[in-house]
Amino acid sequence: MARLIALAGLPGVGKSSIAQQLARRCGAIWLRIDSMDQAIWASGTAPRDLFDWSYRAAQAIAADNLALGLDVIADCVNDCQEARDGWEVAAQRTGAEIKWLEVVCRDPIEHRRRIETRSSDIAGLALPDWNAVAVRTYDKWNRDRLVIDTAHRNLQVCVDEALDLLR
Repeated sequence: MARLIALAGLPGVGKSSIAQQLARRCGAIWLRIDSMDQAIWASGTAPRDLFDWSYRAAQAIAADNLALGLDVIADCVNDCQEARDGWEVAAQRTGAEIKWLEVVCRDPIEHRRRIETRSSDIAGLALPDWNAVAVRTYDKWNRDRLVIDTAHRNLQVCVDEALDLLR
């Protein structure tokens, strides 16, 4: 059975770093919303607010790959119930198992430091500043999830913990 590993968490907590390593180690397809957003914006015709466009496209691509029996890692903030529901539907339509992995940084000083010092590996992608992250709405959870706290922990330890939790 194919598996959808849906990551969630605020910008700067380490989602993409963990997702990339999980995909490499599991042989899964990595769907990164930031890459999709930037590719759309690079067209020069898209509005700054893409609403749920990238999420819907990624969920359709996820469903296509899950239907082929391939594992998929969804790397996005997933801050609202509607986004989370879309991943659930993609898994249900294909008979795939879904696992939620929320990535957090429970030390706000460390989280802010990461936001203020990080750079993007996606050409042209404008990263949010601390103020944008601090005021972002992030819905409470209404479903089971696994949680990884990345505060003061290196990437390898977090990825190993995620793999252990996902087993």
